[in-house]
Amino acid sequence: MKLIISFFIALSIFSGYMNAQQLQGLAKANPVYKNARKMSIVDTCNIRILYALNASDINNTSTYIDLQRLEMGRALSKYYSYFVFNNDSLGTEWKRKYPFAKSIPSYLGPMGKKTYNWSEYKYSEYFKDYKTNVLTEYARMPYGAEPDCKYSENIPIQKWTILNDTLTVNGYLCQKAKCSFRGRHYTAWFTIDIPISNGPWKFGGLPGLILKVYDDNKLYTFECVKIEYGNFLIKRYDYFKSNKPINRMKLLKLQRKLNEDYYRTIGVAALRGKSCLLQSPMNP
Repeated sequence: MKLIISFFIALSIFSGYMNAQQLQGLAKANPVYKNARKMSIVDTCNIRILYALNASDINNTSTYIDLQRLEMGRALSKYYSYFVFNNDSLGTEWKRKYPFAKSIPSYLGPMGKKTYNWSEYKYSEYFKDYKTNVLTEYARMPYGAEPDCKYSENIPIQKWTILNDTLTVNGYLCQKAKCSFRGRHYTAWFTIDIPISNGPWKFGGLPGLILKVYDDNKLYTFECVKIEYGNFLIKRYDYFKSNKPINRMKLLKLQRKLNEDYYRTIGVAALRGKSCLLQSPMNP
């Protein structure tokens, strides 16, 4: 009996480890750095929200799988990885400092380390266009895989059930809501103190800003860690125009394959007992 219990405990720990690894990314190759100076202004906003993705300690940035930012303008909202953008900015400045270098180091300091392994949870940017009611995902693929991709769909609608429970998140009193969305059951905490119907990733549709949301298995947890007020520009990379159009489900399957077996998916055999660490060339 003890042996059976020990087996299931070990299986649970291993399952949790694999889920964490998938969020970290199993592909041992960085996507190509993007020139952070080659961006166009697409809107302006007065508020930006920072969310921690799967934080072991919400007060310790180094424990986050990713730090992500939501920018909400009048016509558009943008959701993306702040760590990835910071890494692009560091790479851009490094390339300016060393213009004849053929590659850029894979590690550019503490704020760039979270982008080391590719994962779709960190390397996609989402734009919601409220004039056309369209959400577009621009997916940056790992070096050696398919070209960068993009797809568009109607802005997803979650059918929420609002409950009476309350919780304080980042100093704001929030109310509870639940929904089922694309195969998972989610719990969200939103605040009417910020009456904006938006949230992290593809979430929205509540009478206030979603500050925390997670699925029932706690595989994905987005939690607000900072709210910034001011006058900000919303920018989009110019290279997005050349991203390869793809069906949403086809992209999802490809992303899963890359996480499950990166080398086989790109047609390269892994070295025995070794990980092949690649440096990424600069995208002009």
